[in-house]
Amino acid sequence: MQQGADTTHGMHARSPVPGILEPDTIGPADPRAGTTQVDRQARRATGLALPQGLQVIGAAPSPRPGDIIALIVAREEALRLPDALAAARALGVHRAIVIDNGSDDGTREIAAAAGAHVILAEEDYAASNFGVTWTNAVLDACARGHWVLVIDADEQLVFPGSDRVGLPALTAHLDALGSEALRTVMLDCFPAGPLAECGYRGGMKLSEVAAMFEPPRLRSEAIGDFPYRLEYGGIRERLFFPETDPARPTRWIWQRLFNLGLRMPRLRHSDGYRRLAPPRSPTVTKVPLLRWREGAALLGSTHRVAPMAMAEEQPTGVLLHFKFLQDFHARALDAVRRDAHFDGSREYRRYLARIRAEPGFSLAGPESRRYEGPEQLARLGLMRDTPAWRAARREG
Repeated sequence: MQQGADTTHGMHARSPVPGILEPDTIGPADPRAGTTQVDRQARRATGLALPQGLQVIGAAPSPRPGDIIALIVAREEALRLPDALAAARALGVHRAIVIDNGSDDGTREIAAAAGAHVILAEEDYAASNFGVTWTNAVLDACARGHWVLVIDADEQLVFPGSDRVGLPALTAHLDALGSEALRTVMLDCFPAGPLAECGYRGGMKLSEVAAMFEPPRLRSEAIGDFPYRLEYGGIRERLFFPETDPARPTRWIWQRLFNLGLRMPRLRHSDGYRRLAPPRSPTVTKVPLLRWREGAALLGSTHRVAPMAMAEEQPTGVLLHFKFLQDFHARALDAVRRDAHFDGSREYRRYLARIRAEPGFSLAGPESRRYEGPEQLARLGLMRDTPAWRAARREG
């Protein structure tokens, strides 16, 4: 699945229910070097300064003060996008941007019909640092000073109290704390039966069809970039990357020997030595909600971002992750064929191997639970509530 953000419902004015504002244009911006005549003509038409390879379809986004913006980078997301947009609208997103990477399944049309601003990116996804370059450019052009929700079409944000209050209340609370970011963990959700028999249709609520999850056992490891620690674990590691579990003796010994080598400066700064590091499963940490400003930037999707202020005592959230539907096999095949994801699509090659070995594959097991809402996840320790945030919700 490709990184991006969310959107809301098509509206042409503010209403008591938060939705997407009427599309219009933003003021002129300085052009960047290296553009073609077509790019310059597109910029004059939209008023939005974007690098070569990004083309606004229709009206450019022009956020009003205080608008919360969602952004999704998408490719062939007609199945999940309608509910992603509805979920963003329910959270209080005012304006959405969908960067479409050459879809031919109706993704652009669905986004536009929902009132989202559509930007076409026809160049290679991997060459854009997996959508990071596109996302940074678009948010720099139109989102500075705004809170932005950067998610994939298969992700939906929940946080303590999100079934009763939305993003306007949460971002106001984070502003009061001097915080610029919300940390989350990804929680894989899946249907109760075999994936091939899921039968999900676009527009259905994902949280009702793929309603199961397995409470993850998480561990964290320090990194040099913000948010400075990444969490690992969960059902994807258990089923697809079991050798990365540090509790396994061989993995533990490998890590210990590698750490000893890192004490030597010559090895610590060697790219060749770092390639000998023990393999890791995909991290489940993301920072999808950011107050965008000058200097803000994604570095590795929303797993790693440029340094942002984050209060020590603030709520955290969960990204419900709806990767696992009936199209899982086909999407994994496409990712491997296009070599479109990090590390040679290693993650998706693992998925294919498992499905080929077990065509009736199901993620459901004895530890699976049915998703009941954000308070359930807080009780399980998957996200943090705070006394100050509880008080803010009551006052609101």
